[in-house]
Amino acid sequence: APSIRPTYTQTMANKSTTAGDVLFYVPNLIGYLRVICTVLSLILMICFPQRWIIAIILYVSSFVGDLFDGIAARKFDQCSLFGGLLDMVTDRCSTTGLLCALSHEHTERPILVLVRDATFFSITWYTDSKP
Repeated sequence: APSIRPTYTQTMANKSTTAGDVLFYVPNLIGYLRVICTVLSLILMICFPQRWIIAIILYVSSFVGDLFDGIAARKFDQCSLFGGLLDMVTDRCSTTGLLCALSHEHTERPILVLVRDATFFSITWYTDSKP
């Protein structure tokens, strides 16, 4: 008789999820990779501007990862509050970092860009956290 194997979702439904499990969800692993790509790209943009091609590739890879972490979250039914927060913070920090790197090159006041984005980030976080 052919065996019928349970789906991934059915298998996970029988197991209680711990906070440690959430840290290793596939979308969160993609999120960690996005953070690494973002940090490396920003370091290259600011400290080694002659390596701009590698910096752009890493930066774009971070945002392509944003597409795939959402797909993975839905496919594996691994949506989590932590993953959503990781995704939002990575998006905001990536954009803020890029603006700071660009303003470092093209203006005398990069701190104004950082203050502006920190303000918008705080307002967004506050309004999203209200029930």
